[in-house]
Amino acid sequence: MIAHMSIPSANPKQTALFFAALIDGLVFDFPVVSGASIAVAKDGSGTAIEVYPPTMAHHPGTGEPDPTLSPTGPATMPWEDQILAVSVDPRPSSFHLALGTRLSESEVLSWANSLGWRAVVCERGGVFGLIEVWVDNTYLVEVLVPEQMARYRQFMNVTGCAAMFGPGAAPNPQGNIS
Repeated sequence: MIAHMSIPSANPKQTALFFAALIDGLVFDFPVVSGASIAVAKDGSGTAIEVYPPTMAHHPGTGEPDPTLSPTGPATMPWEDQILAVSVDPRPSSFHLALGTRLSESEVLSWANSLGWRAVVCERGGVFGLIEVWVDNTYLVEVLVPEQMARYRQFMNVTGCAAMFGPGAAPNPQGNIS
């Protein structure tokens, strides 16, 4: 289960509203990051999607945890993840997310197109279909409508993956592959 994730966008509020529609949620201002919004699912699952301005990025904190200190509101401590401004233009990346929704294919396509994003229906290896939604025409979000989510679950398990990709490797407690 993915609990939450973050993604950059030129328009965090509009992008968060798109994600809120996908996960049947609400959008809130996200005061931890200036200009950010967060979509939170209404189903109690804890699923949330933070949407940051494209100039904000995660950086490791510094120092060791101090158990005598605790935040007094939406803030991070110096040893925790620091979300700071950067001066890098958005670029294609290896990031992507696949997300199931209750919306129909036409609803997803219509919403993405209304935001000016590329959205195209695709078939992945003959085992499941999805809609490629390109947030800001830069970041890939694969959206699975209910009938495609069912196909995805039939494939995306160790048996289905082994049939297509070959034998899997299991980690051991020392972090090595066995």
